[in-house]
Amino acid sequence: MLLGVEKRSITNALWKLQEVDQREILTLTQRFELPEILARTLVIRGVNVESAVNFLYPLIRSLLPDPFHLLGMDKAILRIIRAINNGEKIAIFGDYDVDGATSSALINRYLKAVGIHSIIYIPDRVNEGYGLNVDALLQLKKNGVNLCISVDCGTLAYQPIEDAKNFDLDIIVVDHHLGTEKLPNAVAVVNPNRIDESSPYNNLAAVGVSFLLIVALNKSLREQGFFISKKEPDLFDLLDLVALGTVCDVMQITGLNRAFVLQGLKVMSARKNVGLRILFDALGILEKPSVSRLVFNIGPCINAGGRIGEASLGARLLSTDDEEEAHSIALKLISFNNARKMMENEALLEATIQVESSMQSGASFIMVRGDWHQGIIGIIASRLKEQFHLPTIVISLNNGIGKASCRSIPGVDIGAAVLSAKFTNLIIEGGGHSMAAGFSIKEDKINDLHSFFTKRFTNFINDKVLKADGIVTVKAINLSLWNQLQRLEPFGVGNPEPRFIIQGAKIKKPEVVGVDHIKCFIADNDVMVRAIAFRSVNTRLGSAIMQGNVEAVLGKISVNYWNGNEFVQFLIEDILTIR
Repeated sequence: MLLGVEKRSITNALWKLQEVDQREILTLTQRFELPEILARTLVIRGVNVESAVNFLYPLIRSLLPDPFHLLGMDKAILRIIRAINNGEKIAIFGDYDVDGATSSALINRYLKAVGIHSIIYIPDRVNEGYGLNVDALLQLKKNGVNLCISVDCGTLAYQPIEDAKNFDLDIIVVDHHLGTEKLPNAVAVVNPNRIDESSPYNNLAAVGVSFLLIVALNKSLREQGFFISKKEPDLFDLLDLVALGTVCDVMQITGLNRAFVLQGLKVMSARKNVGLRILFDALGILEKPSVSRLVFNIGPCINAGGRIGEASLGARLLSTDDEEEAHSIALKLISFNNARKMMENEALLEATIQVESSMQSGASFIMVRGDWHQGIIGIIASRLKEQFHLPTIVISLNNGIGKASCRSIPGVDIGAAVLSAKFTNLIIEGGGHSMAAGFSIKEDKINDLHSFFTKRFTNFINDKVLKADGIVTVKAINLSLWNQLQRLEPFGVGNPEPRFIIQGAKIKKPEVVGVDHIKCFIADNDVMVRAIAFRSVNTRLGSAIMQGNVEAVLGKISVNYWNGNEFVQFLIEDILTIR
């Protein structure tokens, strides 16, 4: 591979070795006594001498803002305290995904810690759809609820909130989804993505906003002498939920979010949350919690209830302190998740055939439709987006109505596109944020929507670029290097896991493992390192690995745990073939 010469990889991507100022690398190396490869990676991420301390040693206390800077926070806290003082019944109404489950459990656990009982309501994805609905709110009112805190939904729920006001049910919205100029007629709308909001914390997940809510509530209760005769809760004990919701909702792992996730993983390691501990054990996860484990193992199980099972299971698991109940729920969620995987594989195959048969050169987005279960279309959208590197809309059709899940790529704001389609009456309801959205639509409007998105997305540049942090040799890939790179954790959007190029090495002993993975060795002279390419069977990448026709390999350094042992491995993402 000739550096500086652009070449297309087997996945049609351009590899880019990121350039950095050597003086900045030297400064960080000397000031903080860092290895050169670590300093280089920091500089690539925009970290300099001034910001290095907060990046290397992120502390929540130094990064946490005054929660009352958010619009509506003061009104929300006053109303919650009034409910506490008057003994009113409080309900938490959450979304059915991980962010909704963690947000609901977070507020529920805090209220429980201060001696206040609250109930959680999670709507059924198929029968009720996303967000607040009048029937559910009316039933809560009939059950004696006077205050409902809506989490991870509600910003666009104008009519349900208006109806709730008419039957004297107060609503507080705690959300992070994009808003419009119009606000719902709630007691308060606490959302850093309100259009009139100037808060810089617009990358928080709903669970992050919920944490700011309980920080504000705890502060106000303390100032009123609430804790004179009772123990004040340690809010840091709830950061495991904040970490889980933040990474599973694909928020940027920078600034405050990075501190939330780093501290939350430490809390998770202490295994204080009964439901999380039992789910980890039931899945056989023995190593310490990590972002990848949350994203690929824990999150999908929490989500499975909302996708194809009982929507409330995730929030119930994260809220309970009853070990027997937690064990029962964990087993149900694992079973639902296994069923979800089977459904997903069948639907993905059908959707991929649709894409490949209809894809034209220069296509600016993907839109597919089918009678798939609504609970899996978000996953299908993510898979297609990854495979084709295009904004993707997957529509589940039933009785003339389509429910859609959307995923996007950098540079294309899918949430704004969906809102725009709503304003032009092409869709019934919809919303989201820049990388993910959802909507409902009449089947006879789908072709019109396709034309609308074609015009909207026509001018964006879709050039798949894989950025590498450096070049490494096979010999350099060891546990010592991996441990050095862990100082950059936690990884995620905004702080990607470092990616490296190996040049001139050979692929040895490739074989299929599991359903669709390929493992092999990468060899350079007499040195070899284990490697694996996930979900690569029957792809161009997998075929090239099996043939061993490789000029260079691009991927990430990882550690695999097996039978109590750990060994370093290389996660193959792409290759350049010999031409």
